[in-house]
Amino acid sequence: MEQTSTTAEQLRLVRTLFPDLAASYDAAAAANAEDASAKFDDWLDREAGAIHAGAAFGSGTDPEVTRRWEASFHAARIVADLADTVLPEPEAFAAAGADLSRLGTLLAQRPDLVAVPAPYGMGAEHWRRTFVRAALEYPGVLGGESEGSPLVLATDAERGFAALDRIPESAGSPPIVAQRRDDGRSLWWTLRLIPAGSAPSVLGLSFAQGPHVSLPEMLMLQLMRITEQLEPVDTGTFTWLAGSIADGRLAARHVYDAGERVIRITCREVGNQGPHLGARPPQG
Repeated sequence: MEQTSTTAEQLRLVRTLFPDLAASYDAAAAANAEDASAKFDDWLDREAGAIHAGAAFGSGTDPEVTRRWEASFHAARIVADLADTVLPEPEAFAAAGADLSRLGTLLAQRPDLVAVPAPYGMGAEHWRRTFVRAALEYPGVLGGESEGSPLVLATDAERGFAALDRIPESAGSPPIVAQRRDDGRSLWWTLRLIPAGSAPSVLGLSFAQGPHVSLPEMLMLQLMRITEQLEPVDTGTFTWLAGSIADGRLAARHVYDAGERVIRITCREVGNQGPHLGARPPQG
């Protein structure tokens, strides 16, 4: 009896919070009475998750900041689906030690920042497959060279991918959500705020002037923007990526090649600098 009462209260709460969705459900249920109960259970789970996610961002948060949080996690979930993995919920990051309230304050102060959950340990081939799937969904933005993946790695970037696919030392000891995949591999997720302007927030710097966004964060940011129908960043600029390679002589950089509709990861000597090369220093 107690469980039935609790369920009834939950249903009333959800109907109160989402009257339009409840009305849509009722209309659909009338046309599909035989499986209406199962459909409503699924719908309830989704909406309850949305309530919990909103609560995780903190009560009293600026509505615009909350909207940006929710938009980021919505886009990141789509990207995670493309990557055949599961995005940790905001509560998981909070439980790992992420101060969502402080990050929310930074978001309010910096409209250019975007919350980017990023997985480490996927490997180059997994990322390439993810971009192939993304190209099927968003062919106007992502293509591929010779029908290959829209993620194009230079030879040095391929060789040094392991250094690019780990949590940057410059991040210190960030909150990490560990995840065990069905195939036995482990992923490690972080949540940081990344400057998402069309160009790096700081231009004309060599690699020594960091800190720098990581490769997984940059790839997530681009795919998140693409799923939101936003223009990719770095259409005419390059962003340094954390993690030096080739015994510290080289560092990787990111650019979106609009002509070929591909993401290119190339390498340059760490002392290289120019007016179109810069950094997107993460926050958090």
